[in-house]
Amino acid sequence: MQDLAGRTVLITGASGTVGTACADVFLAKGARVVLTDRVAPASHLTTHPDVQFLQVDVTDRAAVGAAYESALGRFGRIDAAVLAAGVEGPVALVEEISEADLDRVLDVNVKGCLFWMQACLREMKPRGGGSIVALSSISGVVGSASLGAYTLSKHAVIGLVRAAALEAGGDGVRVNALCPGPIDSDMMRRLDKALSDRDPQRVRGQADAAKALPLQRYVSAGEVARMAAFLCSDDSGSCHGGTYMVDGGFTAR
Repeated sequence: MQDLAGRTVLITGASGTVGTACADVFLAKGARVVLTDRVAPASHLTTHPDVQFLQVDVTDRAAVGAAYESALGRFGRIDAAVLAAGVEGPVALVEEISEADLDRVLDVNVKGCLFWMQACLREMKPRGGGSIVALSSISGVVGSASLGAYTLSKHAVIGLVRAAALEAGGDGVRVNALCPGPIDSDMMRRLDKALSDRDPQRVRGQADAAKALPLQRYVSAGEVARMAAFLCSDDSGSCHGGTYMVDGGFTAR
């Protein structure tokens, strides 16, 4: 199942917890992988013979386009893309969000997703096939107090996915949103601390926050990566324009 042998998959945010997990899972399933980020991922990835690493900032539209062309020069085509680059933004009430903080979150989480999606669509649509998986969040479908900028950006990603899906389906390109719950990661540990500092009822950090999930634990990056692999594979051939939750049951409420 989910055999990706001979496929080329592009992963943005490759140095992050989810990006690294995706790279490991896709390589294990036989794919060739193009990794992009501002900083290099783990050395076991950059030295792998089936990996190309391209240092690029997702907010730089020209650099994104050049990186995509470089990947095509190496592998000939991009069969699927996992757009995982993202930042959490400020922990602040809505009325406290600064314009600078908002711009940064939207630049990375929304514009960065758009720029890579545009590069993919321009190559995939004329070829008549491909799969794009954009990382949103549970914060893309529900509100998150003290995370207004992040919530705004992740709702926008789902809107972008739906628009692209309506446009690209007739050309054989599938576009979906993947929405993880809280992931056991450095980003979540930073958020746990910041949110616990603001909320005296959340003083135990992850131990308390995990209780909000029916499974009583945070999501693993590997679980998110395996769902991404499914959405990039032929096994998900009719999955298009959807929002796929990997959230331990959080949004079942």
